[in-house]
Formats: sequence, structure tokens, C-alpha cells
Amino acid sequence: MTILMHEPTEELFLGVIHPDAALFADYFNVDQASREHRNYRKALTEAGARVLTVREVLLDGTLDGEGNAVEGPALDALRTFAGEFLVYNTDAIPAQRDAQRAYKEEVLRKANPKDLLRIILLQPEVVLSHTEGNTGFAATYRQRPMMNLFYMRDQMIATFKGLVIARMHSPQREVESRVAEFCLNKIGMPPIGRISGEGAYLEGGDFLPFGSSAFIGCGLRTTQKAIDQLMENDWLGTDRLMVVRDNWLEQEQMHLDTYFNCIDRDLVTLSANRYKAGPDSSQYLTVDVYERKDGRYSRTVEGACFVDFLEKTLGVKVIPISRPDELNYANNYLTIGPRRIMAVAGQSQELQQALAAHGVDVTWIPLPNLTRGYGAAHCMTQILGTEEVF
Repeated sequence: MTILMHEPTEELFLGVIHPDAALFADYFNVDQASREHRNYRKALTEAGARVLTVREVLLDGTLDGEGNAVEGPALDALRTFAGEFLVYNTDAIPAQRDAQRAYKEEVLRKANPKDLLRIILLQPEVVLSHTEGNTGFAATYRQRPMMNLFYMRDQMIATFKGLVIARMHSPQREVESRVAEFCLNKIGMPPIGRISGEGAYLEGGDFLPFGSSAFIGCGLRTTQKAIDQLMENDWLGTDRLMVVRDNWLEQEQMHLDTYFNCIDRDLVTLSANRYKAGPDSSQYLTVDVYERKDGRYSRTVEGACFVDFLEKTLGVKVIPISRPDELNYANNYLTIGPRRIMAVAGQSQELQQALAAHGVDVTWIPLPNLTRGYGAAHCMTQILGTEEVF
């Protein structure tokens, strides 16, 4: 199993000083968050996974053992890519536009690969003005840091056919898909498709493979237009797609993987508020089922009660997740094999006992800082393979 992740570092800082604008739940400690991420990656490696990071992929082939730049195609590609994220704003000195464009290229040619990486993650803008004397220029500086990039689940989905680049619903996150696509191309796993078009939004936290089938959430972050694109282009590689319809549209349960997840073909978890909700509640979930025949999908089930569908049609056991455990991201675990999960530490004894009673092998991961970004163990990982996990 190969997993792509991104260790958050300095690009988090502007986000934690205004969490709401960064799509975070609360302030958290940047250095401790980085440490938690490293520990999580270590646990995944010990569990048998091959873990790649965005930083490693971007820098691969660009540095020697002493940290010096290595000229070649990898560095050329990184320079070109970094140039897309560095802005020299010459609005106040339009006569300098061509000269500054050339100056930017000169700086990029000289930049160490690690500084090119910083350019990508921070998206700096240099707002130039003219001064008398000195160098003739002054500037103010702006950044648009990719503070949510460490939630690597959302920029793509891994279907049974390959990787599809998502289209993020939040404008501050849309650029992350470009980084994901660059990484995939560099490691030799080019995406098979990309979601596009007005009203078509897809985020990876809404997609959950289930054996040889798949669930996909349709709600706050993923739209039916994007789901239709997946089916029309035959990018899914499954004969059955189960669309979970969420009308609550609340940030705390923004993606399918925040209130529902799958441990095995006969065992899932679901937040108690969804499990208990009746048809008159906005928290009530329904499911549509699409079946593929002769290369085309058609809807065979519409508006069925999701809980009944799970328990009666699929015959799976549902473990309800209590409100306190849900707030500690109990549903946001990563399944790495049948009944093997990596989950957020600190869950209730009741939940721990329920998982043990069903033979679930759990590795508990402490993530007290990283979860304040509105995500956890599942959100931070992207499994790159197309094989079934269980």
C-alpha cells in the first residue's frame, strides 16, 4: 500500500492565527502538529505502508547529498512549476513589467530547490513600487499559503481504475489539486481524469471504496454534477456506486468520512445523530444506487433510508459513534486492511470495547493538534493504489 501525505510546516502559521478563514476548527500549535504528523507516518510505515510526502516527491532528483541543486529535468520541472506560484506585481510600475518578468526568471534559476518548494507552499506575491536611491525598488509582501494541503485526501480520489483529480469547493483550496497532479505525474501515476465545469465539485473525503463497490457523499462539498462526470467518463471501475445524500450541510460533518466509514465488508461506523435520525430530520441520510451494465450506469435505487440499506440490503453491522467520540473524529480512521484501522486516540471505553468485540485491530494515533484543522487520520492520507483494501 502506497500512501501520499504532506507534513505541514510554516505554511500553517497564517492559518492558525485566524482559524475560521483557514477552514480550521481552532488554533493549534504548528510545531506540535508537524511532530504528530511525523509520528503518524512512522506508525503507517511500521504497519507496512509505503509513505511518500509531497515534499519528498517535489524535491526528488533536485538535490545532492549536501543539499545543493542538481541540474536536470527534475529541477527544470520544479522551477517551471514554482514560477506559477510566484507573483511580481508591477501594477505601480508598469514600465518595469518586462524587466521584472526577466528578473523573476533569473531568481528562479538561482533558487535552491528547497526555496522553490517554499514558493509553491506559500504562494508569495511581491508588490513592487519605485523609490529614489538604493536599489530603486521597494515592496510589500503577501502570501496565500496552502495551509490545508496536509489534508491530502481531498485533492483527488483513488478509484479502481486510477486517480481522478478533484475540484475543490472552497476557493482557498482549489490550487491544491495542481500540486497533487504534479506529484502524481512525477511518480509515474498520471491521473485518468479531472473534474471540471460549472457546479461540478468533488472532494476526496466524500469517496469511500467498499470491497469492489464504492460509496460517495453528495452534500456540502461534493455535487451530483461531479458524480455524473465520474460515471459518464467511466472513471470509477466499479459496477455499483452508492450515493449517500446529505441534506444537513454542516461544516462539522462536511464529508462522508466525517460521519461514516468502513472497517470491513460487514462492518461500518456511523455517527449516532445520523443513525437515529428520522425522515423528518435534516440529518436523515438517503442513498441512491447506480449499477453499471454494458458500460453505462443507471439508477436502480432512489431515496432509500441509508441505515436500512446498510443493515438490511448490504447486511453489515453498524457501530453507532457517540457525539463525544464523533467530536474526537472517531469516524475519520484509515482502514489499511480487513478489520485493521489507524484511528484517533482518546476515544471512549465504550467504543474501544465495541471495536474489540468485532475483532478490529486498532492502532491509536494521538492527533490533538492536527484534528483542530477539521480532519484526522483518514483526511491526512491518500492511498494511491487501485486494489481493494478489504
